[in-house]
Amino acid sequence: MARFWGILWGALGIWGCALADSTPIAPRTPSGMLWAGTTFQLRAIATVNNQLTTLSSDAQVQVGQVIQWQWTVESPMGQSADQRSGADPNAREAYFIVRLSNAGNGYDRLGFSFAQMEYAQSPAWTVELRENTLSMWQNSRTLPEGMGSFLSPGESMFYLLRMTPPGSSIPTDGAWATLTAYASDGSAKQILGEFTAGAFRSASIPTRAWCYGNQVQHVAPVLFQGRLFWMGTDATSNDTRIFWGRDPVESTQGSTMGNERLVYGRVLRGFVPNGFSVLLGAGWFVGRGNQLVRIDLQQVVSNNTSSDPFSVVQFPAGVTPRLDLEPLVFNGRLYVAGSDGRLYAFREDGVRVGQSASIPANYGAFSTNLVRIGRAFYIGTANGWVVQFDALTGSIRTARRVSTQRIHSLAPTFLGRQLLARVGERVLVCLNPNQLNALWQRTLDEDIISPISASPQSEVGAVVTRSGYLLAFLARSGVNLPYYPQRVFDNETLSRATVGFARRADRRATYVYVLAQRDTGSTTQHQALFRAVTLENPFNRIEYTESSLHTGSEYLPTLLFTGNQSTSYCLIAARRAESYWGTVAAIPLR
Repeated sequence: MARFWGILWGALGIWGCALADSTPIAPRTPSGMLWAGTTFQLRAIATVNNQLTTLSSDAQVQVGQVIQWQWTVESPMGQSADQRSGADPNAREAYFIVRLSNAGNGYDRLGFSFAQMEYAQSPAWTVELRENTLSMWQNSRTLPEGMGSFLSPGESMFYLLRMTPPGSSIPTDGAWATLTAYASDGSAKQILGEFTAGAFRSASIPTRAWCYGNQVQHVAPVLFQGRLFWMGTDATSNDTRIFWGRDPVESTQGSTMGNERLVYGRVLRGFVPNGFSVLLGAGWFVGRGNQLVRIDLQQVVSNNTSSDPFSVVQFPAGVTPRLDLEPLVFNGRLYVAGSDGRLYAFREDGVRVGQSASIPANYGAFSTNLVRIGRAFYIGTANGWVVQFDALTGSIRTARRVSTQRIHSLAPTFLGRQLLARVGERVLVCLNPNQLNALWQRTLDEDIISPISASPQSEVGAVVTRSGYLLAFLARSGVNLPYYPQRVFDNETLSRATVGFARRADRRATYVYVLAQRDTGSTTQHQALFRAVTLENPFNRIEYTESSLHTGSEYLPTLLFTGNQSTSYCLIAARRAESYWGTVAAIPLR
């Protein structure tokens, strides 16, 4: 909708009668106003009982100028400059169009200025303002000293703000520009628009870790002493090998993660890992069938092959671990959900040291990852309950049924101020961590296909929807961040996704890392997709190509961040691909 502003100079009001006009027909602007500078001969009269009593002398009156401008922004307020290989050359810059019309009663022009902001210390984007009657760049002109052309009443002009990103080798978090106009005498400044631009770039995986040629990766890797440990299982024999990097991941040079792949000398015969993959001390806890096992990484590193490096973690008779639910490491203990509605605590060596109270049967089975705020544990259930356990005593502090639908995931927000929950297929709920009462609730227009995630640096939550939209919102209110939801997977339908937040210690911008799987409609055909998105400016993002992720790849739904330095990575693990088997891909933190 258009907005209006203006100032009136020299407007003269006369109560009386106009006896004569200096021209037969007074000139008017297209909007019906008298032209500025039009003169009249006027007399004032006074009557009593319709009898003329006084007649003034002639007076010449000149119409003052009315300054009034009307504008509309005729382009999106945010755009991506597409720097990907093969992109349309016309899309390599972001440009914004503002249409200005002189709605006053005389010739006038405006002056312009713009403020540019970037997160980088040295601005790298080029911002330029041009004008053109056809709203095209051809034959447009720059503005001498920032002043626009004179326009007659009713005449319009297009002003084009062009934002050009730096070269693809120069990092950027995007740019912002505020366009301001002011009257020709320097008064009446008005903001015409605040515009956001980002660079849409493509990238390839720079470094990887590999399994052997015919091995599938069933569980996510872990970091032990800064080094990467991963497992590959032969697809035919079900024999498993353990690999690790010679050097810490963040010391990687070149295309091989850890610089050299080391292999544990003992083959784990008939060992097929499954479920979660968690490290506590030197213990690597994974599933095997319906059991939880602990792999001793000290034995692996020393290459002691005299016996298998794993042992079964014992649960009470009749109880099986919920290997499909992410456990929690806290205060030197591993806390795992059991099939009987209890939480079980284990030491680093795999010895069970405690258990919680059991939840009532009507709550339903556990259905979410286990999360912590302070000394309280939280877990959701299939019948819509959220249960709070005391982390030290194992007792149930409180429980509340927040929905009749299944709780799919939980996420504590920054400093534990809120507890976010994904409920059913489309509902987001924010809970008070103490009483578990709902602070707000939202129902989206389409299905959510990711667990709910929260930033560790700010009160922001995020999810991904089936059609490829990333939704980022304020945790305390549920209100969308500016420019969200943003479709970061164009023309895609997704089957699942995982979201992670990370901010490098030497950077101001937070990045959202999104790993997704395309919905191919097949159980045998897969394709992974990956985006790194600037949280504050979602028009600025990086696409990791399908060929770089490997054609036909299926990735495990886990993001592993190695740290928050310039040498750190976001690690993602592929089960296998069409031409490649299990791999771990390292994506540098932005």
